Amino acid sequence: MSPAASFAERWARDNLSREATVSELQVLRLFPITCDGDEAEASKRARRYYKARGPGGMTELWHKRRPDDEDILSSCQDAYIIPLRARSVGGRRMTLVRLPAPTALDRPLSAKALLSRWLMILDIRLREDPTPGEEVVFIDVSDLQPSHIKNHFRGTYWKDFVWCMKSAYPLRFAEVHVINTQRLKTVSLLLLHIGLYPWRRKVVTIHTNTEEINQAMGIDYFPTDGLPYEYGGKAGSIKDLNDQWTKKLLTNSKWLETEERKFYDTELRPELRTRRQRSAMRTLRSNIGSYDMITRTHSCRSLNQRDDLDEGLHGAYRTLKAKTDRPGKSKS
Repeated sequence: MSPAASFAERWARDNLSREATVSELQVLRLFPITCDGDEAEASKRARRYYKARGPGGMTELWHKRRPDDEDILSSCQDAYIIPLRARSVGGRRMTLVRLPAPTALDRPLSAKALLSRWLMILDIRLREDPTPGEEVVFIDVSDLQPSHIKNHFRGTYWKDFVWCMKSAYPLRFAEVHVINTQRLKTVSLLLLHIGLYPWRRKVVTIHTNTEEINQAMGIDYFPTDGLPYEYGGKAGSIKDLNDQWTKKLLTNSKWLETEERKFYDTELRPELRTRRQRSAMRTLRSNIGSYDMITRTHSCRSLNQRDDLDEGLHGAYRTLKAKTDRPGKSKS
C-alpha cells in the first residue's frame, strides 16, 4: 500500500464520522502529494477542505450549486473558463480564463457566479482525473474594461477563492499568468482586489503581451494539439471549448448537488492530539505535581542562599531588601 493510500484511509478513519466513499479516498490521496509529503500539513489541509464545504464554510461559493441558474448561465457567456485536456511536458494541468469573453456584453461581471462556476469545473475535472499535478492558470484580460469590473470586487468572493486554492483544495495553483495587460493600467490594483497581490513575486507573473501561451511557459511547454486556436494551438476555438464545458456543467447537475449535500451533512470528529501535544501536557502535569511536593521549608532554604535576603519576623520566611536610587536617602 502506498503512503498516500495509507494516509487517505487513516485520515478518513480518524476524522470522518462516516465511512469514506471510494471517490473521497481518491481525492484524499492527493493531499500528501500536494503538501510535498508532509502528512501533518496534509491532514490540516484536508480538514480545511471539509470545513470549507460544510456548514459555516464557503457557503457563498460552494453551496447552492445549480449550473442551470440564470447567473451561472450568464457567466458562461461573460467569461470563459477552459481547463485544457492536455498536460504540459512536466505533467502540469492548465486552465485558461478569458476575463471577459469576447462575447460579453458591456455590463458588470458577477464575481460570485464566475468563481462558483470555476469551483464546479474544478470538481468535475477532479472527478474525471483524480491524479496529482500542479495547476497553471492563464488569465487573459485583453478585453477588460472599467465597466466590466464595476462592483466586481465587492465582498470577499475572490479572496475566499484564492484562500481555498492556497490552503484547502486538493490541488494547488503553482503559477498564475495574467496576460495581455498592455491596455490595463491598474494591474496592481486588480491583483490587490482579487487577492493575488501577496502572490505577486512567487506565483503571479504579469505579461503585457502574449500571443502564444508557450512563450510564458518556457521549457515546460504545452503540446499545441491541446491549445486553442487563438493561442497558437489546434484544439479548437475558445468559444467552442467553453461551450463544451457549459454542456458538461449541465449534464453533471445532479452529481454536483449530491456532492454539495454530502459534504454539507458530513460531521468531522474532534482533532486528535498529536504525540508532541500529549507529551507537552504530560510534562506540564508532572511539573505541577512536583511543585505541589515542594514544602514551605524547602522554599525558604532556597531563598536563604540568596545574598539579598534578610531574616524576617516569621521564622523561615524572608523579605527582599528595598533599594532606591533617590539621592539623599539611604538604602534600607
